[in-house]
Amino acid sequence: MLPDKEYQMWPDAELLELLRHDDRKAFETLYHKYSGKAYHVAYNLFRDSDVCEDLVQELFIDLWAKRNSLRITSLEWYLKVAIKNRVLMYIRTQKATLDLSAIATLTQKYSTDSKLIQNDISHLLEEGVERLPEKCRQIFTLSRKEYLSNKEIASRLNISTKTVENQITIALRYLRVSLNDYLPLVVAAILTYYF
Repeated sequence: MLPDKEYQMWPDAELLELLRHDDRKAFETLYHKYSGKAYHVAYNLFRDSDVCEDLVQELFIDLWAKRNSLRITSLEWYLKVAIKNRVLMYIRTQKATLDLSAIATLTQKYSTDSKLIQNDISHLLEEGVERLPEKCRQIFTLSRKEYLSNKEIASRLNISTKTVENQITIALRYLRVSLNDYLPLVVAAILTYYF
């Protein structure tokens, strides 16, 4: 084993070779170098630190377990694909609730290459809003497009604030479900640009 500072200076290919020979320090160096990126990608989608930590831990546990048999030429590419697959699997099994606003923010961040995705999301959201029951659609539109507070909406429509909250919750739940089939594609595209 080499001193810590020397490990940090080595390129990924050398660290991977040391990892294949059960070098824990090489593994720790790679973990510290890439775990933050993987965590950040997951957190921007899930906004749940426990889920993110679990996904990153599983990714690196798997890397350690397969260290002798893996033939990785680019560790960054390998981790990008692996975290993308873990995120997509998590979405498919519906273990996590995605933060739609986070997805929209990330999509805007990569605007040049993601205009089509952004347009598709906007179109699907508009279609989803149009399919909401009339009162629910009206409340949701006042909240999200006119940026009225729940209290202002309640006053304008002469209903209780609790009714406004319930209708917005119903609308968001419906929109998440209606976008569920499309979200894995959006997440995959975002992750491709994120790393």
